[in-house]
Amino acid sequence: MGLYGAFGYDLTFQFEPIKLSQERDPEQRDLLLYLPDKILVVDQDKRDAWTVTYEFCVDQRSTQGMPREGETQPFQIFQDSQPFERRDTPRNEFANSVEKARREFKLGNLFEAVLSQTFREKLQPSTPPSVLFRRLRKRNPAPYGFFMNLGEQEYMVGASPEMFVRCQGIDDNPYRKGAIRVETCPISGTVARGADALEDAQRVKDLIINPKEESELTMCTDVDRNDKSRICEPGSVVVIGRRQIEMYSRLIHTVDHVEGYLRPGFDALDAFLCHTWAVTVTGAPKTWAIQFVEDNERSPRCWYGGAIGMIGFDGSLNTGLTLRTIRVKNGVAEVRAGATLLYDSSPSAEEKETE
Repeated sequence: MGLYGAFGYDLTFQFEPIKLSQERDPEQRDLLLYLPDKILVVDQDKRDAWTVTYEFCVDQRSTQGMPREGETQPFQIFQDSQPFERRDTPRNEFANSVEKARREFKLGNLFEAVLSQTFREKLQPSTPPSVLFRRLRKRNPAPYGFFMNLGEQEYMVGASPEMFVRCQGIDDNPYRKGAIRVETCPISGTVARGADALEDAQRVKDLIINPKEESELTMCTDVDRNDKSRICEPGSVVVIGRRQIEMYSRLIHTVDHVEGYLRPGFDALDAFLCHTWAVTVTGAPKTWAIQFVEDNERSPRCWYGGAIGMIGFDGSLNTGLTLRTIRVKNGVAEVRAGATLLYDSSPSAEEKETE
């Protein structure tokens, strides 16, 4: 039992000294969490489902017997009287931003940066967010698949492959009974699936021997380890999996698996905030990269690059990065795509990757 919901990218500006240069929608929320009293649990492996219902008791009063129906707001399509742009970044401008990043790399201000751009499409009555979710789950099943109705005609539909932060108390550990283990799985290094198993094997080999892909993941993991070192027991931060292969319906990734144990006085929320946001969606050094993103992207990220998941009342936490996500607002579907930039990045190739 716990709080479920979404954490917006702008949440990091509560903690990082970043000068904001983009205009924000004053109605856009940075955090939205639900306390559900009824949960439908689906076990995809066993093809089983069941319902868990909670009753809350305070001062000898209970929610038992009270109606559980929430507010209903039917999905509304886009009103043509509103302004609409299919993309936030004109063609070739993304490539120009890559050139700016390369100059920062040369000066030593940045080692890595992740820039993104947004594409939009009007939804029709036949394609409400629920239909998008079913299609996405069928075509691209992922560890963090989600469909959230955020209210105010805003929805999120996603299939994220990347864990952000996961925390759980472990009784049997080298430090103390119940110490909280912090896990992350940085993803960097991607190639498309092949037509068959033999082509998959060749593409895995090409990915593993690619020095640029290896450098990207190494930098991501170095920053991740540094984040943990601020709150974890000395010597507990270790890479327990290096450049592991993860295969999805259309893509192949290389992934590192990093863990550490929290020092006394820190909890799962400390671990979560200490990692905001993952270097795989910002860059390194992290503060410089976040400022570069703010100065060179054409629109605020909203939920993209943030996280979705749950905070358990038992002290646990399980969150995934908000990637490969469709944000629906007032009948318009938005997809944001990013590219990891290094000094040897090709501006035209990186722009093509995000399109």
